[in-house]
Amino acid sequence: MSSGTGGSYWQGKALPSVFKHELLRRYIPPFGGMTSTQSQDRRVVYLDGYAGEGRYESGEPGSAEIALRVASYYRSRGLHLSCFFVEQQAKSFDRLQQVLRGYTARGVDARAHRGEVDDVLNDVVRRAAGVPLFLFLDPCGLCLPRDRLVDVLARQRPQRRPATELLMNFSMMAVRRLGGHVRSPRGNEKSLERFDAVCGGPWWRESTSPTRAAMRTQPKPWLPSTPGACNA
Repeated sequence: MSSGTGGSYWQGKALPSVFKHELLRRYIPPFGGMTSTQSQDRRVVYLDGYAGEGRYESGEPGSAEIALRVASYYRSRGLHLSCFFVEQQAKSFDRLQQVLRGYTARGVDARAHRGEVDDVLNDVVRRAAGVPLFLFLDPCGLCLPRDRLVDVLARQRPQRRPATELLMNFSMMAVRRLGGHVRSPRGNEKSLERFDAVCGGPWWRESTSPTRAAMRTQPKPWLPSTPGACNA
């Protein structure tokens, strides 16, 4: 579903990545610490569905290496974080594997898959049977269809325990871009249908329709004056 990243993206962190990675760094450790007691072997399963290269050229950790560092820290304290990483682009996948090898050599349980996150999602959920599961989905474009996420969160793992959590980036940039297809007579219907699947239906199109867009750009009439108001 994601078109990947390229160019200068992996040279250094941009501001959105700084925010997301700080959130991961602060959230994964307490999640694992608080939920690992829900499994007999103190194990937690983690899936990064759009892992990228794992590490920036500057040496800063990407989302994958942040999770690997947490897994390494956990391991020294008798808690096990099983990490699954997915990346579609060949170059990024090769670099991701290099990062993983440095941690698996130290005993961290981690593996990578080249392809789409949907290729491995069911397998990861099966491996997380009876243990907490944390899903991190941060695509460059559109994420998984809503029905697919509902299947995992509400059907495959409907129980309160062991815990299941999803951290997902929903790109407003993609929303604005696809909104242009609604307003344009040359709009790509296949792209719109993909976003329909992500949103769980075509309800979102109305908010970006030409009529709605015109209403947002129309000047607002002056409010009627009220007693005591100062009218210029």
